[in-house]
Amino acid sequence: MDDTPHFRIGVAQCSDDSWRHKMNDEILREAMFYNGVSVEIRSAGDDNSKQAEDVHYFMDEGVDLLIISANEAAPMTPIVEEAYQKGIPVILVDRKILSDKYTAYIGADNYEIGRSVGNYIASSLKGKGNIVELTGLSGSTPAMERHQGFMAAISKFPDIKLIDKADAAWERGPAEIEMDSMLRRHPKIDAVYAHNDRIAPGAYQAAKMAGREKEMIFVGIDALPGKGNGLELVLDSVLDATFIYPTNGDKVLQLAMDILEKKPYPKETVMNTAVVDRTNAHVMQLQTTHISELDKKIETLNGRIGGYLSQVATQQVLEHHHHHH
Repeated sequence: MDDTPHFRIGVAQCSDDSWRHKMNDEILREAMFYNGVSVEIRSAGDDNSKQAEDVHYFMDEGVDLLIISANEAAPMTPIVEEAYQKGIPVILVDRKILSDKYTAYIGADNYEIGRSVGNYIASSLKGKGNIVELTGLSGSTPAMERHQGFMAAISKFPDIKLIDKADAAWERGPAEIEMDSMLRRHPKIDAVYAHNDRIAPGAYQAAKMAGREKEMIFVGIDALPGKGNGLELVLDSVLDATFIYPTNGDKVLQLAMDILEKKPYPKETVMNTAVVDRTNAHVMQLQTTHISELDKKIETLNGRIGGYLSQVATQQVLEHHHHHH
């Protein structure tokens, strides 16, 4: 009999997009390597009240641990604190709240990413030019920090100017609309700083419609592999560069298990970034293709093991049945 304790983990994601899907897949795949762990994932679709409902649902279900990516910091702070004060361990992933009432945080340093983008654009423009910024959802901590880090970097270049900024809420549609009106307002734009790789192609599309896409460079963040994602956009010369924003769902689940199994764990885990541009995009594509093939093999293997285990279980039931007659 399997006598390992059964742990239930609830994941409250803020959004439903390719970056989140990759992280969710990694969390679920990593959970296969632990006995008696069940994971349930809910997405709030960028809605604070829906995310509050999801967290309350998990609390009512009596989960042993919560993994939360807070849609916006201010509205989600009391909800996270409530769970934490109930004694449920809470791991914040990628987005923070406005208090320290959580068990652990794991994510990239968004301020550092913003700074890297600022330095990259300033050096690409040789220290002189007009930049527009299209941000993620403005109440979320990555959007705030990606802006602050960026400003810190470009403030060192007197001839680099941020001439406009708009909230594109992490999505392609709003980015296209915002960029379109920026193009009407500003005859000279040299660079577009997009807070992720869904905003970036929306901005590019708007510039292309205006026949101005060649006048400016486009820089994004995420660098996901796969169709229409950042890595491909660099290879297709839509983006000049994008910065890696790691999903690391496997590390998130390992951290959860360390907390649940009462092992030592760090309160803050910071993941690294790196630039992806035309000099290294091909190398990265070779690696990510290889990794995705390995992922498929792991899933196939897990399916086979699952099938095998249920056969064994059925056999045991039948044998048990035999002995009694």
